[in-house]
Amino acid sequence: MSKMEAPYSLLGRQYATQEDYPTKKCKYFFMGFITALVLTLLGGTAFQLYMSSSKVVTVSSGRLTHRWPEPPPHDQVARVARYVVHISEWASIATISTADPIKGYPFGNIMSISDGTVDRSSGTPYAYITRMDLSGKDLLMDNRATLSISEAQSDYCQKHDLDPEDPRCARILLTGTMEEIKNGTSEAEFAKAALFSRHPIMESWPTDHHWIFVKLKIEHIYVLDFFGGAKEVDVVDYYNAEM
Repeated sequence: MSKMEAPYSLLGRQYATQEDYPTKKCKYFFMGFITALVLTLLGGTAFQLYMSSSKVVTVSSGRLTHRWPEPPPHDQVARVARYVVHISEWASIATISTADPIKGYPFGNIMSISDGTVDRSSGTPYAYITRMDLSGKDLLMDNRATLSISEAQSDYCQKHDLDPEDPRCARILLTGTMEEIKNGTSEAEFAKAALFSRHPIMESWPTDHHWIFVKLKIEHIYVLDFFGGAKEVDVVDYYNAEM
């Protein structure tokens, strides 16, 4: 056998010479390094995606899903109020009942709301109602109302294991008068865009129900977003709060 030929085993399989080992070692090291680098990059990307997704709040309404940043710090109560109002798609409305069986009693109902399009917050809750509804009839006789808006309608409280009654799952209580918006005004156009963009099904609601756009003229604000009881927020501070 010449020196240039690689030795064979009894089975006829060729052995690798010592001269081949450095090349193979280098090849395997390079492949291992590339694999480790790729896994590290993928792991870092996955971690970044997890961290970014964990700081996103999701609110679903009908077929729409919107994603928002996490709420402001709890001690910035005016900002918290503006935030919760803007991300919310519905509220509980309390009126004084005009229905004979419960006339004069407080009456609660659910109302779809919007304070603006996704990219534009006004702070004013708008709604699209009919006087055929129980709350609509109440407001026709006495337009005073309170809207209760809970952060629990987003997934923030669930992700942080907060019961809807936990004060850290923020509640905003807006009290004032519910006022009809005149058709043909710029505010009516704003209300329409605010509501129909967030609740597109509204456009197909039956016209014989005589729907109208209304807004809550806010006179008083309570915010409960942490331990220690509800805090009052000045209406001017609420509207001036940074979004």
